[in-house]
Amino acid sequence: MNGTERYLMVKSPAEVVFLTTRDSPIDPIAEDILKDFKIKHVPTLGWSFNETVLNNVTNTDAILVRVGVVTKEVMEAAPRLRVVAVHGIGVDRVDCEEAEKRGIVVTNTPLANTTAVAEHTLALIMCLIKKILPSDRLIREGRWREAQLRPKQLFSMTVGIIGLGNIGTKVAKRLSSFEARVIAYDPYAPLDRFEELGVKPVDLETLLKESEVVTIHLPLTRFTKHIIKEPELRMMLEEASIVNTSRGPVIDERALITALRSGWISGAALDVFEEEPPSQENPLLRMQNVILTPHVAGGTNEAKRRMAETAARDIAQVLSGQRPVHEYRKDLLPYPV
Repeated sequence: MNGTERYLMVKSPAEVVFLTTRDSPIDPIAEDILKDFKIKHVPTLGWSFNETVLNNVTNTDAILVRVGVVTKEVMEAAPRLRVVAVHGIGVDRVDCEEAEKRGIVVTNTPLANTTAVAEHTLALIMCLIKKILPSDRLIREGRWREAQLRPKQLFSMTVGIIGLGNIGTKVAKRLSSFEARVIAYDPYAPLDRFEELGVKPVDLETLLKESEVVTIHLPLTRFTKHIIKEPELRMMLEEASIVNTSRGPVIDERALITALRSGWISGAALDVFEEEPPSQENPLLRMQNVILTPHVAGGTNEAKRRMAETAARDIAQVLSGQRPVHEYRKDLLPYPV
């Protein structure tokens, strides 16, 4: 029995809702995979609750969420809902506790965009230590001598990785090719992973005190929210920079702004923010020692296609009465949530 025949075993026509914004489409491969189901596109307002979604999920069996949130209210409005598939790694856009209570399966795409995020992380690190953006700006302003800033090199530099999961591991491998000294904090990663990567395991305080660059690769949970706040930023070297391509709230943004203004650290590169998009009043937007990108680290065409394909295949599995490949369950995770 092939995949299509299995999908057709669903007793009644199943409906799959795609949640995303108009400017963030889901790759067409998802519709190809789910072509035997009824697909409904529901535009959202972004990463916040949208009441208009409620009226469009009343007969929904599955939700594929690219941009948006699936709250308790959404689940209550969708009595037939059986699976929520996250187009990405972080499931903080889904009320997972409520889903568990209702027997709704939650899936994600844990490997689909890891290479893209790791590459983006290295690009941000290099832009910071080579001072590429300020040099470019000063040259364009005709300030050639001032643009001759003193860059650093990754060779022998100490880089601290917070979170040695799939992405953190790929970042470590890429840093090794630059012959950087890599240390990492992850109390839930097996020690043999550190050994295989040639990465020294350290506690968080040691990492912050020794690293010239700190890069964060954590899921957003109640334990990791604001894991970096004022005390942690004060521990860092004055010449150090911090990079975040995971989730905005793992850093206390107010404390980060203070740290950058006060010279506790020298710079930051952020792909994610506590509020997305950030307010135009956010001081980070006017700081010359900060590099900003709009939550696009994992957004290469290749990664988006893999995320759409992975999410759609898991939806098809659940709707045909089978277990998905990438089910997100607390008892399957290597860290607390």
